[in-house]
Amino acid sequence: MPGQHALLSPSAAHRWLNCTAAPRLEAGQPDSGSDYAREGTLAHAYCAKHLKTFLSQSTEAEDKEIAEYFDQYHTGEMDEYTDTYRTIMLEKFNAARAHTPDAQLLVETRLDFSEWIPEAFGTGDAVIIADGILDIIEFKYGKGVRVEAQDNPQMMIYALGAYAAFSFEYNIQRVRMTIIQPRLDNLSVAELSVEDLMLWADQTLAPKAQLAYAGDGPQAPGEWCQFCKVKHCCKALAKSCTEPAKAHPDPNLLTPEEMARDILPLLDTVATWLKGVQDYTLNQALAGIEYPGFKLVAGRSNRKITDTEAAKKALLDAGFAEDAIMKPQEMRGITDLEKLVGKKRFGVICKPWIVKPQGKPTLVPDSDERPAYNPAADDFAGIDTNE
Repeated sequence: MPGQHALLSPSAAHRWLNCTAAPRLEAGQPDSGSDYAREGTLAHAYCAKHLKTFLSQSTEAEDKEIAEYFDQYHTGEMDEYTDTYRTIMLEKFNAARAHTPDAQLLVETRLDFSEWIPEAFGTGDAVIIADGILDIIEFKYGKGVRVEAQDNPQMMIYALGAYAAFSFEYNIQRVRMTIIQPRLDNLSVAELSVEDLMLWADQTLAPKAQLAYAGDGPQAPGEWCQFCKVKHCCKALAKSCTEPAKAHPDPNLLTPEEMARDILPLLDTVATWLKGVQDYTLNQALAGIEYPGFKLVAGRSNRKITDTEAAKKALLDAGFAEDAIMKPQEMRGITDLEKLVGKKRFGVICKPWIVKPQGKPTLVPDSDERPAYNPAADDFAGIDTNE
């Protein structure tokens, strides 16, 4: 649920654990939100409403958010995905009650982490408290970035808060963290012992949190800069993106080895930085800020007909045949059809006619789990080499 945010929020922990200077640099920066965020808010409201209805709890807050965002962001696809979340959650809760009859399901519950992070708190999507194991579940509606549960600091921080609140009532020995990201078919689960969780909290989380709260520590650019509010003007990020090529003895060309060692690992970070600079400077220029040597111009656009019926009549009156100026009605794209029908139902109805061609080759780290691309094999696909 939207509301007040702590300086060191769990959702940004991956960033401030790596760059302890970030929270104080970001403090005071506006959070304008986005369509993606508002769409996610609506989806989370449906998720919470499903579970609270099952628990016979008030859904007044969720109903208010649903009413606010329904017309603009609701789709049949969203209903399908939030129903999936409800099914998974109730299966987990029923399993917990099977071995702990007084197990609890907490929905949108406020958790306190101030024992390890100064003045820190957050809201967990769902927490299941039972003897033996504590379940932390997060619903992610976004489909731009795949989120994993393993070594996920946000989930580990939520687990700390829940353990601190309920360890006196239940015999909790392990924590299980689950990410439900249905638009990417991602159900990611990770477990660790309470002992390991506390070791991480004391040796890693608390010291880094103290540095971040104080604003101490160097700026440390990396892939965690993606959602930083000051990435557009961070000198350390700019330096990390522009200096590698300058550091080589050959001022003209990079070798493949140098490219692989110094440039390719930076691609995502550089793209993040450039997009941040581009968006920020454009918004500033539109607000009247001048950048020496640059100006605002109208971008390229496509021509369109504002009154198709009038244009059609004019062309027919001019002697053109109707079948020459009209084309058959086209079917919507797969994404639009899935939103209209629901992903699973669309897949059942249209499965015989849906194919997924091989994707365009791309460079990724060796650690990527996908098999290596073999251009020679691809060139000879479908050819009988025994001839």
